[in-house]
Amino acid sequence: SSHTLGPLEEIILKDRKVETLKKRLSEISGIAEENVDFAKGRGTFPCDCNVLELEDEVDWNPPVVILSQYPLYLSDDGVVLYFRDHTEPTRKLTEEERLELQKQETTRLQRSTVRTTYSYTREEKALKIYTDGSKSSSDSEV
Repeated sequence: SSHTLGPLEEIILKDRKVETLKKRLSEISGIAEENVDFAKGRGTFPCDCNVLELEDEVDWNPPVVILSQYPLYLSDDGVVLYFRDHTEPTRKLTEEERLELQKQETTRLQRSTVRTTYSYTREEKALKIYTDGSKSSSDSEV
């Protein structure tokens, strides 16, 4: 295996069966249908995951027939799925290759993370709540 992720690709399924998903993944990837492994990405879109951790980070081939069953719950739009050819062996990386790939992944994941900071501040004011409908004469407006 090359320890890389391809570009995101949208797929639309006519039903929620695992066999339909595997057939569609086979069509777009060229992997034989019986050799397709798949897993749901963790977290929210775009579910970025370090490729070095992907093997152990997700649950490959959960034992379901319908995609909306536990533990998948693939019933919403925008779900990220990873897939692979289970006949392709995972290549062992040398320490140098692993460190280089880790550096690339750190850079990629930092680039894809959106960071929004707000510098807006406003003055706080006191809030008084009267429960009996009357205003005390000793209180002034704030």
